[in-house]
Amino acid sequence: MRHRKPNPLPVPADVSVEPDGGLRIGLTVSFQALAQQPCVWYYPALQMALRSLLQPTATRQGDMRQVLSGEAEVQGLAAALIALDTELFITGPIRERSIGLLKYLSLDSLKLRAEEVITDFYIPNTPSSRFRPGSQQNSNYQSIDYLRSGQAVCGVAVWARKSGDTLDEVRLVLSGCTRLPAPLRRVSAALRGKDCSTENIEQATRKLGEERLTLYNPELTLGSHLFNLSKTLIKRAVLMV
Repeated sequence: MRHRKPNPLPVPADVSVEPDGGLRIGLTVSFQALAQQPCVWYYPALQMALRSLLQPTATRQGDMRQVLSGEAEVQGLAAALIALDTELFITGPIRERSIGLLKYLSLDSLKLRAEEVITDFYIPNTPSSRFRPGSQQNSNYQSIDYLRSGQAVCGVAVWARKSGDTLDEVRLVLSGCTRLPAPLRRVSAALRGKDCSTENIEQATRKLGEERLTLYNPELTLGSHLFNLSKTLIKRAVLMV
């Protein structure tokens, strides 16, 4: 029997593994309570983003509602959730519907309908029947923070499905140095079907300039430094999936 450390926070009832294998996370779950859940261990990108976020003591009282605000402090967590293809569950008087987290954050004009409320985050479980036999999925999150403050200067989240050393599918998301978490679609596309090698990843990062991103962080004002830092974090994250 595994001994648990004393924890003043109750285990949240609104974190659950659904019958289809997906992970459902309630909107008011605290970051610290979520990080302590064993089910989070199956999502390394989420686990690592939470660990990075919980470094400053001020953030320990935060909860998942902050992700919806687009705050810079939680961009790394948002990026990890987007890489994991997270959806938002919305409940209304007529029916329940869902919307992708990336779409919600990207569309400033998006409005909930009358009497609708967001209740949960949902990380879907891709059925193994859709995978090539023998393939496996994994995720990772890498970041550099400012003077160990927990405030990321730059971060990269990745989800990938591999067959042996071949990257069958890749989703990369950049955070910390853009207004919102930014999917790196061109870099991801350049990695698909390639062996997960340093050489192939370096070639794929050359597509970063085609993403047409404005890189900025008040702690590191030179865009060229952020560009090179992003490339380094992409390589580190992809090599570790």
